[in-house]
Amino acid sequence: MKIKAAITLILLFSLSIVSSQTNTGVLNGYKVAYVSELEYGSGTKDLYGLSYQTQVFFQSLGFIVVTADNANKYALNNPCETMYISANNGKRSKVFFSIKNCKGEIIYEDKGHATNWNNNYRDNFSRSLSLIFKRFKDYKLEFNKKLTPEQNIEVPKYEGEDIDFSNMSSIRDYLSSKRLDPIEGIWNTNSDDAGDYKVLIIKGDFNYYSYVIESNTWWNKAELKAVIEPTASNTVFTVNWTMADKYTKVKALANLEGALIKFDIKNVPMTLYKVFPAFNNSITNNRSSQNNWAGNGSGIIISKSGYIVTNHHVIENTREVEVEFILDGEVQSFNAEIIQTDKVNDLAILKIVDVNFDGVSYLPYNFKTRSSDVGTKVYAYGYPMALTVMGKEIKITDGIISSKSGYDGNITTYQITAPIQGGNSGGPLFDDKGNFIGINSSGLSKDVADNVGYTIKSSYVLNLIDVLPKSIDLPSSTKLQSLPLTEQIKEISKYVVLVKVK
Repeated sequence: MKIKAAITLILLFSLSIVSSQTNTGVLNGYKVAYVSELEYGSGTKDLYGLSYQTQVFFQSLGFIVVTADNANKYALNNPCETMYISANNGKRSKVFFSIKNCKGEIIYEDKGHATNWNNNYRDNFSRSLSLIFKRFKDYKLEFNKKLTPEQNIEVPKYEGEDIDFSNMSSIRDYLSSKRLDPIEGIWNTNSDDAGDYKVLIIKGDFNYYSYVIESNTWWNKAELKAVIEPTASNTVFTVNWTMADKYTKVKALANLEGALIKFDIKNVPMTLYKVFPAFNNSITNNRSSQNNWAGNGSGIIISKSGYIVTNHHVIENTREVEVEFILDGEVQSFNAEIIQTDKVNDLAILKIVDVNFDGVSYLPYNFKTRSSDVGTKVYAYGYPMALTVMGKEIKITDGIISSKSGYDGNITTYQITAPIQGGNSGGPLFDDKGNFIGINSSGLSKDVADNVGYTIKSSYVLNLIDVLPKSIDLPSSTKLQSLPLTEQIKEISKYVVLVKVK
């Protein structure tokens, strides 16, 4: 209830308070009290302890008190159960206090003033704030969901008709049809923003816009998550990021480092990593189409019954999978289904499920589970750009293991010098003894570094095989060790498959 300004004398302190809202019962629609930390132009934070005093007080009332460091984990399902509190000091001993809801509407405000102020500003402001808090002396938290504002925060959405955010293939097709800037593409988040997001970053007239593709929060597809402003540098941007509550907005300076965007949100590190099409690990998209397949990757048969290992990103969000390989001296195609996936390590296991497939009689190679040494001679097998410019004949490139850890020190992968391109994803890496040692997954673009590829180690493939519903016998033949390289390639190529998806 709004009332006229009034001055009240309080005992020895001669304090006065002006209140524009006295109904503390409206707070029963909230569980969480977000207390913003007062920051001054000099960079000093909470100089007079008002933010801390507010945190302690609302905690004593029974609210869950949070700050910028941990607020968003309470905003995943219903951020409107959070109220936003600020206590700011004015001239002399004045304190301005307000509470807003998730829509930014003021639901409670007061201002206090210690008239007998002294040279101890911290003491003056503390006494003024304490007087404001006296309004709550009889308040008891009794949460009532009926008093919680409805979750109808309006967030801008993508308005075009050329992208279907419910269809990952549509998004990839859109990107593949455009000439992209390095920052454009599909990105995943890794942060303390209390939720996981897959976002699409595309360019507008000047700024770049980040729209939600997937999220485990209350964010919906196609909603605008961030606006990214370019600077004079191609690798430095200003990010205007909307937090999980859809209300709090944070501005930060971001650096584009290859396939990573790094910035801090209130001193908390935030990283976006690109999943399409930054590396050469993406499915080769096919505009001209052969039988309307959206793209291709590669794979390796690991059992006589037709189990196949490939990359997760090759089959992600696909409706249909078909594999091609040499059987009985001719190229044959079979339907396959996804049996098991490991999104974290970018692995997937397929199985041929086709009435025309009776299995393979023999697997001539060895599945090596121990790691290989730096300097090991290696050969990458696969079908790069098989549905477009490079054709369906298998391609083999050679190199060495240059490091036993991959991008940014990732211990699950080798770094190799054997060139790999889009469409090589999911193809096997063999050593010169005919041992299978890993699954090729990605490579750095040539504008970043030449001949840098990454291969997921076979031990992580084995971990995924171990959780299959049915155990399989892995290849353990030493036949290839005594054969010359050309004969090894002929034998191995029979079991490397072209994976087509749509």
